[in-house]
Amino acid sequence: MLDFKKISDILAPLPGKTALLIKDKTGVLYAGPLAGEEFKSASLIKLAVACYYQAHPQDLSQMVHVPEDKIVEGGMLCHLAQRDWMLRDILDLMLSDSDNTATNFLIDFIGFTKMAAWFEAEFAHLHLGRYMMEVTDRENYLSAETALELLERLLADPSPFGQVCQKALFYQESVNKLLQDLPEGCSYSKTGELEDTEHDAARIFAGDSYYDICFMSHYTGLEEREQILLAQNAVGKLAYQDLTGK
Repeated sequence: MLDFKKISDILAPLPGKTALLIKDKTGVLYAGPLAGEEFKSASLIKLAVACYYQAHPQDLSQMVHVPEDKIVEGGMLCHLAQRDWMLRDILDLMLSDSDNTATNFLIDFIGFTKMAAWFEAEFAHLHLGRYMMEVTDRENYLSAETALELLERLLADPSPFGQVCQKALFYQESVNKLLQDLPEGCSYSKTGELEDTEHDAARIFAGDSYYDICFMSHYTGLEEREQILLAQNAVGKLAYQDLTGK
């Protein structure tokens, strides 16, 4: 069993605002007081975009064109000349590489207003307010509770769509938070970061046992960011050690 006193000791001195939620197959094991509070979502909103497509199936084998004027920074597409892709590749890039152009394309493919309305109707703490990299006073929000619900929906899906998402989350490019000190091949995850935000939502597993963890944060400055990242590293390591006995 996880040592929740150690976890509380890790969280206690942290600056800013943090939310931690830990679950296993039986349900919630640990919920910090802010687990249900909305934070700026950063790239965790991409889990929600994937869940929209899960609920509204599309032909993932269809070829789609990404317009040149829709290319934004962040991810792989902005570095490549290719603009015609299978829809499944765009989905994969959004999750595995956190590609912002891919995300914006998937939002526009459905319609921003339509997707935003579904988010509000389907989830208690999920709001789509802007595109990735858009400069605006609008924002995207979600809670740790919602982030894990999104992750769990994708991981529970045995369909070909679910398999695409699971492979993308398994081969996640960004592993500097909950997974920093863990070996490869023991997790599915999605991170999110902004200038004042470091988030991670992950399933850490060993055999048939697992912990689903969402650690969200809001802070100010590089020193506070370093403290947050070290705490995320420590929580992930504790979870893995408990699962493996190592």
